[in-house]
Amino acid sequence: MYHNSPTFHADRKVLAEREFLVPNAADDATRQIETERPRMGRGKKIGLLFFLLVIAFIVCASLWPLTILRAAGRFALWGGGIHSHYVQVGPYQVHYFEGGEGPPLIFVHGLEGESLNWIQPMLDLRSRFHIYAIDLLGHGQTQQPDIAYSIEQQSEMLRQFLTTQNIKSADLIGVSMGGWIVLKLAIEHPEVVSRLVVADAAGLKFQSRVTVETFLPRTPEELTAFMAVLTPRRYHVPYPITRDFLHQVGERAWITRRIFDSMLTYQDVLDGKLQGVNIPVLIIWGKEEKLIPMSVGEQMKQQLPHSSLLVCTDSGHLAVFECWNKLEPEVSAFLSSPQPPAPYVREVAIGEGAAAAQ
Repeated sequence: MYHNSPTFHADRKVLAEREFLVPNAADDATRQIETERPRMGRGKKIGLLFFLLVIAFIVCASLWPLTILRAAGRFALWGGGIHSHYVQVGPYQVHYFEGGEGPPLIFVHGLEGESLNWIQPMLDLRSRFHIYAIDLLGHGQTQQPDIAYSIEQQSEMLRQFLTTQNIKSADLIGVSMGGWIVLKLAIEHPEVVSRLVVADAAGLKFQSRVTVETFLPRTPEELTAFMAVLTPRRYHVPYPITRDFLHQVGERAWITRRIFDSMLTYQDVLDGKLQGVNIPVLIIWGKEEKLIPMSVGEQMKQQLPHSSLLVCTDSGHLAVFECWNKLEPEVSAFLSSPQPPAPYVREVAIGEGAAAAQ
């Protein structure tokens, strides 16, 4: 009878509640173990994140090394106060870099090149010039329209670009096809060009065995042969970069073919027209040039009435880049002096023993 009493049931309820609310020894031990389990600290989390970022970078650098190199170049320019921009030039969206202070100076790259080719010259000259480096139509980050890609079209785009930047007259530096473009601009619109620097410039007729296929290597061996045409120097190019470069060349092969087709019409050649360029011109050439022979540079010197010739004795088509450290003082003096020096012919060299001739 005692077990059926209300008092007994009440006591059991109280005991049950106490057992639920007060953990037993086993529960205490379990919770103590859980409490003592190691937790990942903030430092370890940061370390793990850094490790994962390094792995991601290595993967990206292996798959897309040129993208990584371009990003590094853009970062170097950004650190030097040179920034990336886009502008609408007629129907085209054009990319360019801009920075520095002083009179305007425009860099124009060559066939299959881009504005990032000029990183070192831009950084070196930004303290004396307001510099611009443009991506031509179909190159770099500029639009790739369905056009003929003639020298006339590129030159006209460049003229319109100057208008978008409110530049009435500027100095220009062009290499290879870029030299052809700026010379054509100076011939057709002399009012917008103050002085010119042209390096291993195309534009005059000459005999050559080079074809469009030379510019479209498909294998590492063909790329090595192409580099041998551009420079006498040998560069070790890691395979991931070679693979990435060949892929990008293939993607833009249709543009390169159209450029060659346009060039072979000879409608934009400069033969017989250079005598009309009445501004100071500094010609830079590689003495070991295999793509556009040294004789073409000498012809330009003869035909341009106010020109000087600066020869890099141990370089080829890439002389303006390979010899830049020796060329920079000459280029800077030519562009900066109130009155350009009297026409001259000089030689410089990457190595020792550069000769000089007045």
